Amino acid sequence: MSRLQLVGLWLMCLVVTPVLLVAMLAQASFGAESRAKSMAVAYDECGNALFGGPATETISTRTGNALIEGKRWAKIVAPLIDAIFGKGHCLANATIDPTPRAI
Repeated sequence: MSRLQLVGLWLMCLVVTPVLLVAMLAQASFGAESRAKSMAVAYDECGNALFGGPATETISTRTGNALIEGKRWAKIVAPLIDAIFGKGHCLANATIDPTPRAI
């Protein structure tokens, strides 16, 4: 994708984002809770992509995996996320096996 196409995509996102935010608020307040949650996960995945993670992974999943791998940044970020979503949230969303395997 060319830089010009990326700028065009950015402009499109700039126009659509306020509509999506209002739609998410409406869904959370009056509509389908599951739809609002799906939209929140999409924003979460976008935030993860911003920090270099895969676009299909949430920040909680990435942090949980990093905790298992022993990454120092995750030891700082996980308590902040867990304070919002509940103790153990990041580890509960990890996708890698936390138990060491015998060779």
